Amino acid sequence: MPHLNFEYAQELEVFVDVAEVLEALHHASVNTGHFHADDIKIRAYPTRHYLVAGSAQLFCHLEVRLLPGRSGTLKAEISQQLLDCLVKHLPPLASISTNVADLADPGYRKISQ
Repeated sequence: MPHLNFEYAQELEVFVDVAEVLEALHHASVNTGHFHADDIKIRAYPTRHYLVAGSAQLFCHLEVRLLPGRSGTLKAEISQQLLDCLVKHLPPLASISTNVADLADPGYRKISQ
C-alpha cells in the first residue's frame, strides 16, 4: 500500500518523461515516512480525450488509495507532499490535482506471490 494512479493528458508526454515523474512520485511517497518502498504501486494512465474548464488544456490528477485508518489530517499532508512533487517535476499545467482516499473496506482483496 498505497496505490497511486497518475492520470494525465497524453500530450504531456511531449514535455516530460512520464517514467521519471513516476520515479519522483515513488521517492516522494517514501519520503512522507508513511510507506515502505516495496509496498508502493504506481500506474500511469494517459488520457487521449479530455476537457479542462471546457477546452483541451493539459492536466494531471493523482489518485492515491490507502487501507482505511489514517486521519484526514494525515491524508491532507500526504496529498500536499505528492502535489508538491508533481509541481516540481511537471511544466505549468491548467490543472494539477491530488486526492488521497481509503480503499473500499471490506471490499479490498489482494494476493501476493
